[in-house]
Amino acid sequence: MIFRFKPHAMDRIRQQVDTIVRFLASNMEFINCHMVDYLTEQHWQRFVPVAIQQELRTAKDYLEAKEVFWGQFEPGLQNESRFPSVNAFIANTRRYRLGGSAVLGTALTLDEFKDALSDHRKETRLNMTELMNVKKRHEVEVAAAAVASLCTAMAAGSSTTKLEDILVIDAGDGKGYLSSRIALEHGIKVLGVDCNEENTSNAEKRLERLKNKIPKAVRKSNLEEDEYFNNLVKKDSLNTLYRTATQLIDFNTNLIELATVYFPEGNHSTFCLCGLHTCGNLGPNCLRLFHQNPTIKGICNVGCCYHLMQEQFIVDEFYNPTKVSDNPGYGFPMSSYLQGRSFSLGRNARNLAAESIERACTNRENPSDKLGYRALLQVVFLERGEKKSHQVGRLKCYGFVDYVRKSIRRLGLTESVTVTDDCLLELVGRFSVELEQLKVFYLVRQQFAPVIETLILLDRLLYLRECGYDRSFLVQLFEPVVSPRCYALIALK
Repeated sequence: MIFRFKPHAMDRIRQQVDTIVRFLASNMEFINCHMVDYLTEQHWQRFVPVAIQQELRTAKDYLEAKEVFWGQFEPGLQNESRFPSVNAFIANTRRYRLGGSAVLGTALTLDEFKDALSDHRKETRLNMTELMNVKKRHEVEVAAAAVASLCTAMAAGSSTTKLEDILVIDAGDGKGYLSSRIALEHGIKVLGVDCNEENTSNAEKRLERLKNKIPKAVRKSNLEEDEYFNNLVKKDSLNTLYRTATQLIDFNTNLIELATVYFPEGNHSTFCLCGLHTCGNLGPNCLRLFHQNPTIKGICNVGCCYHLMQEQFIVDEFYNPTKVSDNPGYGFPMSSYLQGRSFSLGRNARNLAAESIERACTNRENPSDKLGYRALLQVVFLERGEKKSHQVGRLKCYGFVDYVRKSIRRLGLTESVTVTDDCLLELVGRFSVELEQLKVFYLVRQQFAPVIETLILLDRLLYLRECGYDRSFLVQLFEPVVSPRCYALIALK
């Protein structure tokens, strides 16, 4: 099998990792700062570049600067003449994102990936909008075609394996969106595996509803004369292509035995592992499983929830081991290269990496007012001698006064922290300009989000290359505004 794409050498990826690490290292305290402390520890003065501080001084400046940040993806606004230091900062951080000049060419576009597998590429033909929202439909159509192309390439590259002998394992199957689409659209057998029995049950219920929608979708797509889809409707064969299992797949799982249990009529000894938005450590562990299990010949994995990864070289004070009990070990770093440097990101950095700058700019999103409320609450605490760090969590509230009252009750501080409504309203007035400034600070800090994600993804790609998989790629599968976690790691043995 010939790829029509030459991947970057491992040394080139290491150089890109070095470049991003150097850029992040000088900003790590900024990236990991707590927005809770924005007012009490004067984050604007401490972290925002002096040139930007000198440009932005008034509430009007802050309002106008937000438009500059929001317009960074709009061609007509990229040459905005206002606030040159803000524009320079945005342009500089963009260099270190996937697609930027410092990481140019490392991630394939979807078209480049299709061209690389042009002899084996599969496309979406079935127009089926039912049972999915717009985001999920976009994701499953594109990802299903990518996995089907990968399986076809696996079969073409083997003299002993036919496509019908390949079984796709969908790790973290959830409601079966991706796995059922691979089976339905492309006729490839899929075992959807999830640790949560409720998810498996929901996937099976959705499958029954889905089967009733197939004839209408085939007609709507003008595929009645297509032999595959015609047989699919007549024979109701979706159950023979897609099945579900509630269990944990780990490094000791015998996939051939598992396939025999759920597909006893088949002869499956070659597997393709896929996962759409595998949460936290599950993404990295899927890559490790691909490496350690010789029967898995291909992988397509899109990760998410970086904040739930466990890091090797940093202790997370808020880490909840119960959330990742099924996926132990470390999610970052994966590569020996970054492990050798004992590199760490930090919890706030990983939280930041999960933000969608493209979506925020397209929708012109302001941070939640509660971010400002929490910073003001910290002022209330300190002015009343309450210096202990508190985690308030999410609250439904109606304005700042209501937020403070509910927070104090939740934290059990009603006796130690006393304050009148008038004092709270005076506080809002006193910090009105700073609260507008905080929104700009949020946007400044958000520029690092795709840079941190880039490093996480490059670390995973570098791990695959260190394991000897030259045919491993980062591919932008999805449109980032629709699906923020849009990059897949795809590899073939």
